[in-house]
Amino acid sequence: MGRGGKRRNARGRGKKPEGHVDGERRVYKKFEELRRDNDNFRKYYTAQKIVSEEEFPELMEAMRTVLPTNFRITGSRQQAIDIREQILKEFIPLIKETTIDGAEIDPPHPLEWYPNNFGWQFTIPRIALKKSNELSKFHSFLVTETEVGNISRQEAVSMVPPLFLDVHSNHYVLDMCAAPGSKTAQLVEALHSDVEDGKNPEGLVIANDADYKRACMLVHQMNRLNSPNIIITNHSGERFPNIYKLDAEGKRIPREIVQFDRILCDVPCSGDGTTRKNVRVWEKWRPDDAHTLNPLQSKILQRAAYLLKTGGRLVYSTCSLNPVENEAVVAHVLDHFEGALQLVDVSDQLTALKRRPGLKTWKVMSRDGNLHDTYESIPPGEHGRNRRKYASKFFPLEPKRMDELHIERCMRIYSHMQNTGGFFVAVLEKVAPISVDEKKKAEREAAAYAAAMEAAKLQAEAEAEAEAAATEAVTEQAESTGAEKRPADDGRRPYLPDDPREDPALMENPFVFLNADEGELKNILEFYGIKDTMSRSGFLSRIENGTFRSVYHVSDSVRKMMTLAGQRLRVVNTGIKVFSRNSVKGAGCAYRLVCEGTPQVLPHLPPKYILDVSFGDLKVLLEEINPLLTALSEESQERLKTVESSSSVIVRYDPSKHTEDEEKPFTRLTAVLAIPCWRGHASLSIHLDKNQLCSLIHRVLGRVVNRKNVPGYKIDNNGKSQDVTPADSAAATPAMESDAATAEDTTTEAE
Repeated sequence: MGRGGKRRNARGRGKKPEGHVDGERRVYKKFEELRRDNDNFRKYYTAQKIVSEEEFPELMEAMRTVLPTNFRITGSRQQAIDIREQILKEFIPLIKETTIDGAEIDPPHPLEWYPNNFGWQFTIPRIALKKSNELSKFHSFLVTETEVGNISRQEAVSMVPPLFLDVHSNHYVLDMCAAPGSKTAQLVEALHSDVEDGKNPEGLVIANDADYKRACMLVHQMNRLNSPNIIITNHSGERFPNIYKLDAEGKRIPREIVQFDRILCDVPCSGDGTTRKNVRVWEKWRPDDAHTLNPLQSKILQRAAYLLKTGGRLVYSTCSLNPVENEAVVAHVLDHFEGALQLVDVSDQLTALKRRPGLKTWKVMSRDGNLHDTYESIPPGEHGRNRRKYASKFFPLEPKRMDELHIERCMRIYSHMQNTGGFFVAVLEKVAPISVDEKKKAEREAAAYAAAMEAAKLQAEAEAEAEAAATEAVTEQAESTGAEKRPADDGRRPYLPDDPREDPALMENPFVFLNADEGELKNILEFYGIKDTMSRSGFLSRIENGTFRSVYHVSDSVRKMMTLAGQRLRVVNTGIKVFSRNSVKGAGCAYRLVCEGTPQVLPHLPPKYILDVSFGDLKVLLEEINPLLTALSEESQERLKTVESSSSVIVRYDPSKHTEDEEKPFTRLTAVLAIPCWRGHASLSIHLDKNQLCSLIHRVLGRVVNRKNVPGYKIDNNGKSQDVTPADSAAATPAMESDAATAEDTTTEAE
């Protein structure tokens, strides 16, 4: 996670001031005019010796250059191999033959350390994308596949932490600071990677973020993954609630909380490793940004330690190079837990990833630009005026203790090593239970810290009074602040990482589990003949005015978690949307199947609502809008006669059953295509939104759809076959719709 200012309340309340911190109006410069250097930055990191003196200029030069573009093919989807083959066999040969102003273009290449060649990087400048039709096609392909969810745009080093977490399908996983969600997506993919098609993993992923708006961003990211094993929550990371286990009578078991097998702590940080994409970091960088964030980062890591199972794995990461945010946090938390947490040696994993060991010594820079080796070397006046800016926990522990903790097992990734951003990663394992005495220890440490801060405050007040004695105005101002009247104990509860205070409840309609034996859900299941193999206890929705618009489905693990948590979890979103209310009058069922839920529902549908088609029929559905049933093969026509009009049906195409005499798809397909369609009175139309349709047309027919070609085109929802084809107009249409049934498909719900 980047700047701490993105976190709720991390930078204070209210609107940001319009001027600069000194009250002067800020003059904004063009991107090209921004200075990519900072004297204090250079001084600070030269003193830290993060690289050798000879190597430091190379690091600085790399940090000034523009970051290359990286993307990742979503590894848990069936079509991941198809997408990879399409890049290798279609786009790379095309780009190799492309020149811009006589210069050759470097094609995309796989990241050598990312498994299965699913991580990619390219350095094609944006201006080149506009000058070449071939490159423009590749860019359109990336945009479309990203919106569909087959590809995720993500910085290369950001892909690293989830890989070291080693997630399996039976794991309970917590991402404590998840937004914007690229790493969470990797965790979900890993959860599904070794699960058979049509089955759900036994584990789950809770994607949490402290900022509600950023948590809502996660909804869109997670909806593209179509997983019933995700819960998106909104809690401060250091205050993620205890979820207590229940006994046979449904009563809470004291001290028995749900713990997680894997936890990712990609904490808020100063982000000074992101200068290649966030150029303004250069001018905004200050050493005390890290000092402000260190206490929060430590609290999040301590909270994660309590929530982690014994034997579980935890990854702590930042996009900062600052040891105060990295090694200082890890070392002092490890020391606090006295051996219950240990750093894991992962030097034999991802061996192609270049990295440097963690620092064992570093310096802390005060606001006056001076560097200090120890807390005691800071002048006493600094302790008083900036009592929260400087703390002993910003500094290294004793050298012997640093060796015992194996701080060198932390990983530092620098921009010049593999053309990436800067990053810090520490992999930790919980090797022993945390004693119940930890609570008392935490209370003692909190009390000692409060006492030290109070002593520092009194010292500061004494100094301030001495200075104020010369000027009556200053004295009056000091009295008006009431600082000297503030008691040492202001009544606030000290932070206890094993039992933090709870965040207030989320003020929106909660998810409610539906009874499959009554009401509209019963009618839906009976109409579509959903088999009992689909868990009847996993259906839920948000009820508004006694009714619901959409039905979601969650895995058994998610249901159990939400049942245990009750209202303690601030749930923003969960589950896959499987049914949505249609607006067709006289339809046999008021709800239709939706694209997101197709993989979830398909294994449990009776053959009546599954239409296996040849490539010829698939081509007709893609080339025509609302094609007449008579345009399909006789076999498909006969099958559709058994399906009620104004209802949903799943069209399935299996490439393995492709006959030699049939026309072949443009791209070699290996994954089975399952497409929701609407069976009208005399027509059959695809129910996909524009991005999914564009992606499918490209892979099957080899046509790149560009919305600029047919601006303003709109589909007649009640029309029959037309001369305009989806392959020519899909990008300009809201969605492939018919009989007004898909009017709601074009919006992504965050309800």
